[in-house]
Amino acid sequence: MDSWGWELSVNWSDQVNKDWRYWVTVNLSHNQNEIKEMKEAPLNNDYQYQKGHRAGSRSQYQFFRFYDSETPALYEKTFGQPFPKQLIDLKDGDAVYVDLDGNGIIDPNDKTRALGYTDDPAYLAGLNFGVGFKKWEFSMQWTGAWDVSRVISDIFRQPFYSRESEYGGLLTYNVEHTWNPENPGQDYEFPRLSKTAGEANNYQDSQLYEKDAKYLRLKTVSLTYTWDAPYLKKIGLRNVQASLSGYNLLTFTPYLWGDPETRASSTPTYPLQRTYTLSLKLNF
Repeated sequence: MDSWGWELSVNWSDQVNKDWRYWVTVNLSHNQNEIKEMKEAPLNNDYQYQKGHRAGSRSQYQFFRFYDSETPALYEKTFGQPFPKQLIDLKDGDAVYVDLDGNGIIDPNDKTRALGYTDDPAYLAGLNFGVGFKKWEFSMQWTGAWDVSRVISDIFRQPFYSRESEYGGLLTYNVEHTWNPENPGQDYEFPRLSKTAGEANNYQDSQLYEKDAKYLRLKTVSLTYTWDAPYLKKIGLRNVQASLSGYNLLTFTPYLWGDPETRASSTPTYPLQRTYTLSLKLNF
């Protein structure tokens, strides 16, 4: 595997006057890689191999649109080839996939690793900023990542995923964003609900279930006050610091199925927590 990239870091600090000071650190990195050689079973098309793609690339169908009466004509106009036979006899609201090898039939040979991103962000960024005034200090840390995705699965992807376990329910989000025959259209995240069609076609690994996981997060905020009064030295203390800090206070992301900073879970988990800490530090 070949790996390449770059990293940039800029640091600046300044004592403005006797009372005021500040510091800033900005970092940005980009990483990319390509698998050059890998022992894989023979496949029919280059786009199916992990070789030639980024580590962690996903094998998935290219999603076109939800089926309706206009779909065959739109497909032919878009790709310049006849509308292919799909995995099932389509009904309105079913997922339509692209025939990448052009043989007129959708099958596993049309799954490609050339789409989307991976679980590892291509870009990472961070900002540390602080300001001090006399004995007070305020600081914050922002982190962010983009060109990264997560694939939702199991109960997040398929309603009533398992009737034999606690994961067999129906999430409100799926209800509100599943294709609706009473209000058909393309502005949905999930195809029509059908157990049979779902297993055979609609819930296959495809672009439809790869979700953008970029994020911007206020990781930490801290406010500190330092006492260094003469009477502290009489009892053996150099100074005393009291601080109030917060962790994971804000997150901006389009990813709704968990923490965008971690790998995707197949089932609902305990939500990310904001943490507040009050501390007292004695320096001898």
